[in-house]
Amino acid sequence: MKKRVSALFLAMALTLGLAACGGKAEPTPEAPQSVTGTGEGTGYGGAIKVEVTLSADKTVIEEINVTEQNETESIGGKAIELLTASVKENQTVNLDAVTGATLASEGFLGAVKAAIENAGGDVASFSAAVEKDGETQTLDVDVVVVGAGGAGMTAAIAAAQAGKKVVILEKTAIAGGNTSRSTGGMNAAKTDWQDTNEWGESAGLEKTLSTAAETYPDLAELVNAVQKEYDDWKAAGSNGYFDSVNLFILDAMVGGKNVNDIELVRTLAGNTADAINWLDGIGAELHNVGSFGGASVKRIHRPVNAEGKTVSVGGYIVPILEKACTDNGVEIIFNAPATEIIMDSGKAVGVKAEGYTVNAKAVILATGGFGANLKMVAELKPELDGFVTTNAAGVTGDGIKMAEAVGAVTVDMTEIQIHPTVEQATSALITEGLRGDGAILVNAEGKRFCDEVGTRDAVSAAELAQTGGYAWLVVDQKMVDASSVIAGYITKGYTVQGETYADLAKAMGVPEDTLPATMETWNAAVGAKNDAEFGRTSFANPLDTAPYYAIKIAPGVHHTMGGVKINTNTEVQTAAGTSIPGLYAAGEITGGVHGANRLGGNAVADIVVFGKIAGEQAAAYAK
Repeated sequence: MKKRVSALFLAMALTLGLAACGGKAEPTPEAPQSVTGTGEGTGYGGAIKVEVTLSADKTVIEEINVTEQNETESIGGKAIELLTASVKENQTVNLDAVTGATLASEGFLGAVKAAIENAGGDVASFSAAVEKDGETQTLDVDVVVVGAGGAGMTAAIAAAQAGKKVVILEKTAIAGGNTSRSTGGMNAAKTDWQDTNEWGESAGLEKTLSTAAETYPDLAELVNAVQKEYDDWKAAGSNGYFDSVNLFILDAMVGGKNVNDIELVRTLAGNTADAINWLDGIGAELHNVGSFGGASVKRIHRPVNAEGKTVSVGGYIVPILEKACTDNGVEIIFNAPATEIIMDSGKAVGVKAEGYTVNAKAVILATGGFGANLKMVAELKPELDGFVTTNAAGVTGDGIKMAEAVGAVTVDMTEIQIHPTVEQATSALITEGLRGDGAILVNAEGKRFCDEVGTRDAVSAAELAQTGGYAWLVVDQKMVDASSVIAGYITKGYTVQGETYADLAKAMGVPEDTLPATMETWNAAVGAKNDAEFGRTSFANPLDTAPYYAIKIAPGVHHTMGGVKINTNTEVQTAAGTSIPGLYAAGEITGGVHGANRLGGNAVADIVVFGKIAGEQAAAYAK
């Protein structure tokens, strides 16, 4: 007790002594405060808003928060994520746009620059160039895949599931390629999910059988097989939903003008149901079944969100495939454009890329087609010179050229598809699923002019024959409520709208007396399930729920059906008809699957079915 009292008196004495000497306790100085500024830019999906926090002396970017953006998650959203990390790591806004997401990149970097200025910082002090590492790394793996699109990631996952060490070389900074831009779904025949649908009209089937019988006599055996399957199904009481692998094959052959390699089509169609189940196994559920152009029956399988609305298949499936790569130990190396296939004694034994040499026992090419190489498109098909393209920027035919350099042969290179519904100002693909779900097309005179769910080449040709070479895609609020995809088009400013048909006509700039009559005629056709004007056989629901919306569209380069020749095991072929040992290919880089015209929904089927085969075959080869 005495010690505590003594200590107290000592403290008091010291305090009094300081006071007597005129001393005064100084306040602890406050640490300099960081400063935050806000900025805004314009991306592909609209406004991009950020908050940037600078150090007190405004020489360090401490934090970047994106407060608003409406970019596609797997494209613009991924680009913003990558650029955010890069700006902070390198302390510079002097960065290249992420390939395939230029608008989102420029919008984000512009927003960051504005935020720096609004925080009182000097943008020039954050503009140093980033030095690139010139060293080349050498990797040794079992299987190397070139391209991290849908086919490449599927192949890599399949090879890894077979126990192989796999690496993917991706040209750009983000995964997905053209798969990210796929808006529809995946065609598959004889699935459990088709049986959740009621069988509708047989008019589409009968039309396909009639067309095939009249136009392609060499498909008679296939026509007869489908007819027998349908007759047997009816005789059994018409239970379930009618579709068959043979009908899928027939649709693809008729759609492709019988130019397709029928053995590749058989492989495609025969493996789609299993492919749907395989996707289920990695968490990608494509269970909503609808109609799409060129298919006789409801066959396209689509994803839905938590609200039960259909969503774009590419934006849905790419992140799942990328995660599955990680889960299965597949390494994806970004910003590594492949330049050469390494050959040894006639066998593919690796790949050279910028910054990397990958030695492997098997090589899979999945680099996509060449639809973004508009010079190459125009050289092969001059009538497409000047068209916009829906393709991702990295899809320029690199893999095809590398394959040719080691002896691969190509097929159908002049077969280039234009898609009928492309928003021309942004080159945005407007999904074919809207027409399958009931949308119609009208011309500058406010009139329908074709069967909207015909094949893409037929609908595109019909559009180009209209005044101005364009059309309007018309939907109603009921369709908007069922689809987050359409809601996204509205948010991005692609649409005009009206509370009545006449109001919509005014917004579109078409005759205000013609469009209402067109709409009423169409709604009556839906009710009667009979399109007397153009023979459409897919009707869905009438367009009778206000408000009404329209998107101005015209054709754009969409898919290249030609490419490297493969066999049904995805082995790359030479002009002599032999396989190049160790070299496989899958997806849009290949030719022969789709013939002269690809049906909507068959590309996703292509990448999953043949991607999986390529991965399995490469793994088996890489013993």
